[in-house]
Amino acid sequence: MALQFYNFDKILSFNATFNFIIGGRGLGKTYGAKSRVISAAIKRGDEFVFVRRYKDELKRSRDTFFADLEAEGEFPDWHFRVNGDKAEMAPAATHGEKKREWKVIGYFVPLSIAQSIKGVSYPNVKWIIFDEFIIEKGHTHYLPNEAIAFQQLYSTVDRWKDKTRVLFLANSVSITNPYFLHYAIKPTPDDEFIRMKPTLKTPGGFIACHFPDSAEFKEGVYKTAFGQFIQESDNDYAEYAVGNQFADNHNNLLAFKPSDASYTYSLETKAGVFSVWIDWKGPFYYIQSKRPKREEMYTILPEKMTEDKTLLVYSDKMVQMLRASFKGGRCFFDEAKTREAFIEIFRR
Repeated sequence: MALQFYNFDKILSFNATFNFIIGGRGLGKTYGAKSRVISAAIKRGDEFVFVRRYKDELKRSRDTFFADLEAEGEFPDWHFRVNGDKAEMAPAATHGEKKREWKVIGYFVPLSIAQSIKGVSYPNVKWIIFDEFIIEKGHTHYLPNEAIAFQQLYSTVDRWKDKTRVLFLANSVSITNPYFLHYAIKPTPDDEFIRMKPTLKTPGGFIACHFPDSAEFKEGVYKTAFGQFIQESDNDYAEYAVGNQFADNHNNLLAFKPSDASYTYSLETKAGVFSVWIDWKGPFYYIQSKRPKREEMYTILPEKMTEDKTLLVYSDKMVQMLRASFKGGRCFFDEAKTREAFIEIFRR
């Protein structure tokens, strides 16, 4: 296959600040993002911040940051290098000069240390690329309150000047991630683009999302040997890796509570607060993201315990009954994200 890369023109035309692009593997999201910000650096002097979650992840990406661009012969009039935590460029015509002048165009920042860079100034940064913001299963873990941690990083970079736009890039791994949960992003098969969270300065939406379904890309992949192999022998993986289908975005155990179900309590988890309802004919449990006006609050997070919020541990009878109901197929959820959030509890 010839190299393809994602074209950001459409999603950026919405003028959103936070731009989420979630697509199949090999769609060229990272390549396209790097090409975009480097072009902006050359044309206008814009700088960028490239973000990964942890230092070791960032180091691997940083060390080869320009390799694919150079291999494709992009920007032949410029030379690029990584110098510590900075990305730099210099005119190709100055190659061989003893006092060659290198210009800083970007910075490499791990999200895990965002708190420690509050005093750093980034006056010329106009772009943030957060690569692989959704974690691949079996790899590392999310930071505590990660969506808030990113907002703090954004505030440090932007300084309330509305000058910085973010490109969130990921494969379609899981809808149960801190950003979809925090911003209530709900991918649906009929909506390739989603715009949400309007403000006075972003009436079309502070957030724009694109879930690209590239028929041309899939056709090219399925012409390769590996593409044919996974299409024929592992269709679930093919749909996730190529077809941009979230593995956990299915309808198993999804149901809204019946009218005669009784509210019992609300439970706070890492993924948010959910109401628990019981239909005693089963009994059947219904876990809902919609909450009643008056609540009896419980939490599984020790740091969130208060006088009005009782701490539940995994050995408590209420949790055991909930887990037993789930294992018996008598526990239902209003949406896939709710189900996946509780599966993390049931795995304990």
